[in-house]
Amino acid sequence: MPLAPTPTPGPARGARRAARTRAAILDAAEAAFRVDGYRGTRMEDVAAAADVAVGSIYNHFGDKDGLYHALAERSADLFGRYLDAAYAIGGTPLEQVMACGDAYLRFHLEHPGAFRFLAFDGVEAASSGAVADPELAARLTAKLAVTLDGFRAKIQEAMDTGEVRADLDAHRLSRFLWGAWNGVVALGLRDDELALTDADIEATILTGRRLVVEGLVAPAARDGGGDARARLVSIVSPDQT
Repeated sequence: MPLAPTPTPGPARGARRAARTRAAILDAAEAAFRVDGYRGTRMEDVAAAADVAVGSIYNHFGDKDGLYHALAERSADLFGRYLDAAYAIGGTPLEQVMACGDAYLRFHLEHPGAFRFLAFDGVEAASSGAVADPELAARLTAKLAVTLDGFRAKIQEAMDTGEVRADLDAHRLSRFLWGAWNGVVALGLRDDELALTDADIEATILTGRRLVVEGLVAPAARDGGGDARARLVSIVSPDQT
């Protein structure tokens, strides 16, 4: 009886293999850029960490700039997924707003390279001239603007439902909270006595969430003791869904 021909990999299998290779390269590049920066990162080291040939990086990303650009966009997309996880907790609009603080913390703890790249390294690389790509900058700005506008809209929803004081500005508040969370996490990047450990950062952001929620809440959304009825809810990481 003749043997059946060995099936050849179909397009779907090839696409999955390519996606795995691309993800492995990006993971390795994220770690390399985090440690060595843009200028210090060598493509050979990224290839070795990803267990691929150097040529595979060029096939997928073109060159070092292309790899950097792909990592920047992946970081922005990942940030958006974490905020989406905050909105998925249910509860009230204010509880979802406050869950975004927890989402920002989880983003930093679970993907420190992506967080640092998005919040700090990408800005530094662009300002230093290491990567000069106005089109990339525009795309990243647009992605972040969409994500932050969703956050602003959620704050406005909390105002419209009477949970948050109506005399505040949702746009300014969204930028303040984003900037505050960035600032707290940035203390973990210091190497002096002002540095915070991950545990310190988590406790500090929780303290800030408690202070903010008490300051935001409208009188009608408080209990008999004057405290906010809104709960501080933690998210389910998008990595676990």
